[in-house]
Parts: sequence; structure tokens; C-alpha cells
Amino acid sequence: MHTVDAVATILLFVILLGWVGLSVYAGAMSVTLSDSGAPGVAALGVLLAVVGIPASVVTAYAAAIVYAWRTDGYTFYYPLIALAGGTALAASVAAAAFGLVRLGLRMHGTDADGRPPAVTAPAVYTFERVREYRDGDLFTELGVERSTGRRYLRTPMPQRDGEYREYHGIDLGMYELFCADRGAALAFAGQCRAGEHEDRWMPPPGAPAATPPSADRKHLAGKRAVLRTDHPTDASGVPVLGLPVGTAFVRIVGNRVDPDGSLAVRLPKDGSAVVSVDADQLGLH
Repeated sequence: MHTVDAVATILLFVILLGWVGLSVYAGAMSVTLSDSGAPGVAALGVLLAVVGIPASVVTAYAAAIVYAWRTDGYTFYYPLIALAGGTALAASVAAAAFGLVRLGLRMHGTDADGRPPAVTAPAVYTFERVREYRDGDLFTELGVERSTGRRYLRTPMPQRDGEYREYHGIDLGMYELFCADRGAALAFAGQCRAGEHEDRWMPPPGAPAATPPSADRKHLAGKRAVLRTDHPTDASGVPVLGLPVGTAFVRIVGNRVDPDGSLAVRLPKDGSAVVSVDADQLGLH
């Protein structure tokens, strides 16, 4: 029986080596608590966790081996006592360490509290090409501007020696037509080069994106605004009728944003109906 007991004791101690290794790993990982950067009490808590957790387990394990070696009777239960006692002691140390860290954070805060707020780069015009047509030496490009979602047609301007391509906003119906009909796209591009659609001109890539007018901004009448949605509504959410789906630009009629958050606009061409659009769906430069 003593032989069986000795073999069982040795096997249990060997198995518990994994438990000891796990405690060392847990202690090493506790150093991440210092990411908070809190000084004083929190630093003591981190040190207690890093050292105390593995020390508790190793001490219980070593003590069990010593007692088992010195005992003349059965010893198989010593590894089990070491497992229970070491785990309980390590858990107590961990609880105390985490408590100190939390106390330190409440007292001193973290590094994040003193960091300057993250700076978000301002939105800029970004054009994504979808289709391109070649007309001799000229190229006509169709795509989507990402900051506003507006579709565009891009074509070189001969009065600038063909070195500069201008972007012209188009609505959804025109965009779908031009994607399906190369001739229609090239014809419209020719009109753009002839200066017939200057009211559709869009800023070049990298220009600051259009932003909604503020409620206190005045003297808005006559300004051109980007319509930043395909399906505009007024401030109460009622769909706006009279604007083609995907309209790129509107002309502001009202002098300032209405109390309900809407703004009176119309299509750029004269004689179009005046409608009220939620000011947050418009963009000004």
C-alpha cells in the first residue's frame, strides 16, 4: 500500500507542476494592470499581484513536498491540500492586489485622464471612380464622392489645356443614364466643357467637405448647398417631394434655418418649386 501511495503522491505532484506554471503565468500577466499608469497604491497592487500570486502557489507546493517527505504514513493527500490551500491563498492575494489597483485608480486616475483628446481629421472631398469613357484624347469619368454620397461626372476642361479635370455633380437618374449610355455621358461632358453646367461644379479632391449650416447662421439666401442624401426630408421626417432622387445641389431660399430645423430651398434652375429640407441634410462650404 505504501508503494501505491508513494506512486500516487509523486504523480499528483507532477500533475501540479502545471498548476504552478499557471500561477507564474497569471502573475506575469498581472503586470498589464500597470497600463493604467496610476502611481502609489495602484503600483503596490500590481507588484503584489505579480509576485504574490506565484509565490503563494510555489510556497504551498514546496511545503507539501517537504511534509510529504517527512511523513511516515500516507502522503497522497498532501498534493491535494497544497492545491486547495495554494489556490485559496493566491485568490486572496489577487483580490487584495486588484483592490489596491482600483483604490489607486480612484485616487489618482489613469494616464488616459491626462491625455489630450484624439484629433479627428476633418472630412474632405474624396472621389471614387466607377466608370470611365475615352473620347479620343479626352476621358470622361463617372463615380461617387464619398463625403457627401453625391455622384459626379469628371471631364477635362479644354480652356485649361486639358490638364485639369473638373467634377460636376449629377443626380441619380443622370448617373444611371450615363453609366448605361456612353453617348449621353460624352454629350453631357461636352456641355460641361462648353461651360453650360458651371452650377454643378464640385470642389477638387482634398477640399474640406461641406457641413450643415448652424441654427444661428444668417444671410443664407442665394447660397448653393450640397444635398447630402438621396431621399431628403424636412425636420419632422416627412419626405420632400419635387427633388429628383440623388440631387447634388440646391439653391437656398430662406435667409436662415427655421425654428423647426428646416431650410427653404429649390433646384438651382429658376422657376423650380420651393421645398423645406432638414438643415442637417444640407452642406455648405
